[in-house]
Amino acid sequence: MDQRNFEQPIALLQDPKFVPLLRSGRTPSPQDRENLKNLLEEVESGITRDEDAIWDLEYQVALLQRRLAVLEENKRLLQSLSAPIRQAPPEIIQQIMELSVGVNHLGGAKPVSPATRVASVCAQWRSIAQATPGIWTRFLVELTSGEAQKQESLVKSIERHLTFARDAELEIDIRAVKSIVVDEKVLGLFAARAPRWRSATFKLGYLTNGAREILTAALDNLPSLTSLHIHYPPGSGTDIRIEFFKSCPALRQLSLSKFNPQATSTIPWAQLTSIHFTPVDAREIETVLELCPRLMSVSLRVATTLSLGTSGPTLVPRTHQMRSLGIESTSASSVYNAHPGVFSICTALTLPQLESLVVSSNMIRKYVASHESRHEAGKWPQTAVTEMLTRSKCTLKTLRLKGVPLDTVEALQLLRLAPHAVEVSLHECRTRDPESLSEETSWDVFEDVGANHFITKELLTALCAQKPAPSSNPTSSEVSVPLLPRLRRFHLKVNTGFDMDAYMRMVRSRWPEAGAEIASDLSRLAAISLVVMCHDDDYGHWDSNLCWR
Repeated sequence: MDQRNFEQPIALLQDPKFVPLLRSGRTPSPQDRENLKNLLEEVESGITRDEDAIWDLEYQVALLQRRLAVLEENKRLLQSLSAPIRQAPPEIIQQIMELSVGVNHLGGAKPVSPATRVASVCAQWRSIAQATPGIWTRFLVELTSGEAQKQESLVKSIERHLTFARDAELEIDIRAVKSIVVDEKVLGLFAARAPRWRSATFKLGYLTNGAREILTAALDNLPSLTSLHIHYPPGSGTDIRIEFFKSCPALRQLSLSKFNPQATSTIPWAQLTSIHFTPVDAREIETVLELCPRLMSVSLRVATTLSLGTSGPTLVPRTHQMRSLGIESTSASSVYNAHPGVFSICTALTLPQLESLVVSSNMIRKYVASHESRHEAGKWPQTAVTEMLTRSKCTLKTLRLKGVPLDTVEALQLLRLAPHAVEVSLHECRTRDPESLSEETSWDVFEDVGANHFITKELLTALCAQKPAPSSNPTSSEVSVPLLPRLRRFHLKVNTGFDMDAYMRMVRSRWPEAGAEIASDLSRLAAISLVVMCHDDDYGHWDSNLCWR
C-alpha cells in the first residue's frame, strides 16, 4: 500500500511576507509578480497531486470494501457448512421435518404450504424434503373461488404434493363454501388414490354430477381408512349415497351430517369406536347404540325444536361403556324448547366409564315477556344431568359446557360432581344487548341478562385455593382444597360485567410464582384462557372480539 508524507501547506493569510502586500493595496513589483506566478503554479501542482492521491485512496478503499464483503460472505458460508444441523444425518432431519410440518393448507388465504416452505430452505433440505413422503400427505384444501385460473393453480399444487407423497397414506380435508360448485378436478386427484386414504373429511357445498359420481365411487374401496367425516349444509343439493362401505376394515370413526342408521346396513357398525350424527328421534339413537357395541365416543347434534322423550319414541334405559359424550343443541328457529337431547340421553343412560362430557348450544338468551316464560325458554335439564353423573359414578376428566343456560348454583353443583376434572371449559350463552331494547322492557331484560351470568364471584371463589381464616384453625397454615383440585386447563367465555378481580385471585392462588409452595393434593394450573363477549351494534347480539390469554 502506498505510504505518502503529506505536509500541511502554510496559509497565505498567516505568512508575514504576504500579509503586508495583501493589505497595502499597492501594485506588485515585477519581482513580486514573478514570485506570485511561481507560487501559483506550485499551488496548482499541489492541488493536482492531492486530487490524484485522493482518487488513489478512494480506489484502495473500494477495493478493501469489496474484499471485506467477499470475506464476510465466505465467513457466512463456512459457518453455515460447519453448523450443527449440517452434522445431523438425513434421517434425523427427516424426523424433524415430519414433526414440524403439519397440515398443508392449499387454497384460501395461504398460498404456500408448510412442506413447500421447508423444501425451499436450501438444496440439501429440498432433496431431503422431496424424499420424505410424510410431510406431503396431510391436506386441507379450501375451495373459496370458482375462477378457472385459481382452480388450475390449486390443481397443480395438489398434483405436486401428491407426487412427493408417493405411496404414503393420505389425510385429506376438503372444504367448500356453499356458493362454490365443486367439480371433478380436485376430487378426481384424491379419488384416484382412495385406497391410500387414512382419514377423509368433506365439507361440501354444491357438487356437479361428475363430482358426485367420482366421490361415491371412491368411497367403495377404502382399505386404509380409519376416520371419515362427510358434512354439507342444508339445502346445498349435495346428496351423497351412503351405501358405499364394500371394503373398509380399518374404519373406526364416522361422522355424517345426514343418514338413516336403520336403512344403512353396509356401514361396519360393529367395528366403530366413535360416531357423530344428527338423530331425527330417539329411535335412531337407540339403533346406533345397539349396532355399535364398541363405541367409546358419541357425539350428537340435536335440534332444540325436537321433543325427544316427550313425544314419539323414547330411549330405553341402558348402561354403556362409552368414555366420551358430546351433545350439541342447535336452533333453526326463534323458538327455544328445553334441551331434548340432553334430557333424553341423561335420563336413559348410565355411563360408568365416562371421562369426557361436552354439552354445547348456539342459543341466544332472548327477552321473554313473562317471568315464567323467561325461565322456561331454553330450560337446562339440571336434574337429569346430575342424576346421570351420580348414577354412573364416573370419573370425569374433561367437562365442557358451552352456551348452556346455567345459573351459578347449577354450575357449582355440576363442578362438585367432577372432582377429578383436569380440563374445564365454561361458556356463558350470548345475550342481546339490553340497551338496544325499549325503556318499557329494560328492567325485565336486565333481570334476564343477569340470570345468564353464572360465572360469578361466588363460583370463582369456590375455585380459589385460600388459606383458612385465623379463627377457624389458628395453628394451621395449609391451603384449603378448592373445587376441582386436579384442574390443569381452565377456559372461560363470559359476558360483560365479569368480576376480573375475583378471577385474578383464583388464578394467582392456583398458579403461584416459581418456587412458591402448593398443596400436595392440588394441581398447578398449566393453561388458562378468557374470552369476553362484547356487544355488536351492527347485528344486535353479543360477539366475542376480546381475548386475553
